[in-house]
Amino acid sequence: SSAMAAGPATAEPEVEEKVKEKAEDETDLEERYSSGEWKIRLYNDPFNKREFVARCLTTICGKSDSESFSIMMEAHNNGIGVIGLYAFEIAELYHSRLRDEGLSVDMIPV
Repeated sequence: SSAMAAGPATAEPEVEEKVKEKAEDETDLEERYSSGEWKIRLYNDPFNKREFVARCLTTICGKSDSESFSIMMEAHNNGIGVIGLYAFEIAELYHSRLRDEGLSVDMIPV
């Protein structure tokens, strides 16, 4: 039974090292993305109705009706409107969901 007890004891340090490496990788990602903000921009397009664009901003990005309308009108009148500044993970989520709805958007580091 002493041989069985030795088995897990030798495996433990390897597991700890792997966990430590993973934690360091996650920290690198956090430093790269969470510290900086990303701007999501909406472009005017001839395909989507203005009401649909505003509704997407409300349902996907959690904007109020008036905020959504203002952003949509900014894009409509000027060709481009700023949806907002977000941490990378949130920006990526909103960006992909808005694109899935057919909206013309991009995201850039600020």
